[in-house]
Amino acid sequence: GYVRTGSISLAQTQDRLISLKRIASSLKVMGIPCEIITPKQVAQLHPLINIHDLVGAMYVPEDALVSSANVSLALATAASRNGVQIHERTSVSHVSVQKGHVAAVETDRGQIQCQYFVNCAGQWAYELGHSVEEPVNIPLHACEHFYLLTHPLKEPLASNLPTVVDPDGRIYIRNWQGGILSGGFEKNPKPLFTEGRNQLEIHNLQEDWDHFEPLLSALLRRMPELEALQIMQLVNCPESFTPDMRCIMGESPAVRGYFVLAGMNSAGISYGGGAGKYLAEWMVNGYPTENVWPLDLKRFGSLQSSRTFLRHRVMEVMPLMCDLKVPRWDFQTGRQLRTSPLYDRLDAQGARWMEKHGFERVKYFVPPGKDLLDLDQSKTFYKPDWFDIVGSEVKCCKEAVCVIDMSSFTKFEISSTGNQALESLQYLFSNDLDVPVGHVVHTGMLNEKGGYENDCSIARLSKRSFFMISPTDQQVHCWAWLKKHLPEDSGLTMEDVTWKYTALNLIGPRAVDVLSELSYAPMTAEHFPSLFCKEMSVGYANGIRVMSITHTGEPGFVLYIPIE
Repeated sequence: GYVRTGSISLAQTQDRLISLKRIASSLKVMGIPCEIITPKQVAQLHPLINIHDLVGAMYVPEDALVSSANVSLALATAASRNGVQIHERTSVSHVSVQKGHVAAVETDRGQIQCQYFVNCAGQWAYELGHSVEEPVNIPLHACEHFYLLTHPLKEPLASNLPTVVDPDGRIYIRNWQGGILSGGFEKNPKPLFTEGRNQLEIHNLQEDWDHFEPLLSALLRRMPELEALQIMQLVNCPESFTPDMRCIMGESPAVRGYFVLAGMNSAGISYGGGAGKYLAEWMVNGYPTENVWPLDLKRFGSLQSSRTFLRHRVMEVMPLMCDLKVPRWDFQTGRQLRTSPLYDRLDAQGARWMEKHGFERVKYFVPPGKDLLDLDQSKTFYKPDWFDIVGSEVKCCKEAVCVIDMSSFTKFEISSTGNQALESLQYLFSNDLDVPVGHVVHTGMLNEKGGYENDCSIARLSKRSFFMISPTDQQVHCWAWLKKHLPEDSGLTMEDVTWKYTALNLIGPRAVDVLSELSYAPMTAEHFPSLFCKEMSVGYANGIRVMSITHTGEPGFVLYIPIE
C-alpha cells in the first residue's frame, strides 16, 4: 500500500522554524508543494496533536506512507520478471579480484563469475568490504534503533492522517493499522557489534524500556490521548549510520567494478528508488545523471573507517538526525585524525578548528579576552559571535599580511622517463600544460563528457615532472580518477605527497616584502611573476617550493616546505 497522507514537521522554537523555512524553500525549488503553517492549522490537520508549545510547522501535502515489506516484494517481483535471479539464504564469503577488477563472488552455494558487484549489505557492508584481497572501506556502524507499535484506538486513526515529525522532541508518529507507529533518535545511542557483525540474518534485539523512556515521554507529551493506549510491541532492531549522516554509493577507489550502496541512516525506503536509479546509471553509463558527489564513497579516507572512530562518531551522528544544524557546525567526535605539523603551535595561539576529510583546519583564532566556551557554543542562524573575529582576519589579509596553514590540500607528484606524463595530463586536463618549467597552470580535470571532475593547480617542475595541488576532500577521488585514466606505463609514476609538505599561504599586499626579507631575493612581479614556481631558500630553510598563487585573488605565495 501507498497512502498519500502528507506530513507535518513541528517547530517548538523560532530557530527550528527558521530551519523548516529553509527546508521549505529548497522543496519549492524542486517543485514539491509545501507550506509553513500555524499551530492552529496543525490542530486542524491532526486533532490529536498537542500544540501548546509549538510556534509553527511545515506541511508537505504530497508525502505518503508505504509498506517497506510490500515495496521490497514489488521490486523483487519486477526484477525477477526481467531475468534477475534472487538467491535467498545464500551467504557471500569473498569477492575475487583479478588485475584490480571484480572477477567473481564466492558463496556457500558456489562461485558466481561477474564483472560488477554491488555491496548493498546494509549493516554487514563493512565486513563484506573487507572480504576482498584489497579491502574496500565502507565507513558505517550499527546502533540499536527503536520504534513502538500500539493496538488500534477505540476510534481507529484515519488511514490518511498526516505523519508527524517532532524533531525537537526527537520523535516521529504515523498511523499503523488504526493505532500508531512511533520511534525516534535518542540523545544517547547504543552502538552495536563493535567487534564485527557475524550473524547473517536480521533479528530483533531485546526490548529496553529504560532507554526508550525519553522518546516515550516525548510521544505522550505530543499526543496525550495515547496514555490509555495498549502497547503491542517495542521493536529494537539494528540500524547502520555513516560518519556524516549521508548514505554511501559509488565505485570503490580500490577495486574496479566494485560498487557500494549502503549506510542509509534509517531512510532506506525513502532513498532506495532514487539511489538505485543513480547507481544503475553509474554502472551502465559511467556517470549518474545528477551530481551525487556528497554521497560518493570516495569522500572518505581510510582513517575514517576504523572501528573506534566509527563507534564514537555514530554516537554523535544518531542524535544529530534531530538536532538543529546551523551554518558552520562541526562534528565533535573522531577529531584530530590528520593534523598539520603546526597543529600544536596554532592551537596554543587560540586556533578554533574545523574538520575537512579528517584533516583539522583552522576556522579562526580567538583573540585575547574572548570567552572561548561561548564562541564554541555559538549556534545561530543569525550573525554568530565569531563573525567580527573572522572579519578582522580578512581585513588583515587585504591590508597587511597573513599566514594561513594550507597543509591539508591534496598534493601529487607525477613524473615519467619520457613524455608520458605530459601527454597523459594534456589528455585529462582542460588547459595547456606544455608550459616552460617553473610555470603554474590552474586547470580543470575533465571527464569524457567534458564535465569537471576536479579543479587543480599544476606546476611544471621539470620537463618530465609535475606537482599537482587539489582540494582537501578530493584526495581519494583525484587519486582514483588519475589511476583509472593514466596508462599502465612502467615509465610513468604518481605519488601522493600530501603528507610530505607543510603548505603556508603568505597572503596580502605586504607578502612580497616579507618573503623578500626572508629570502634575500627580489620577489616583485618582474622577478617572480604570477603563476610561477621556484625552489629557493627561505630563512634558515632551503629546498622550499615557492609558488606565486593564492586561491582568493589577493597577492601572495604558497610555500611548500618539506616536513623533514
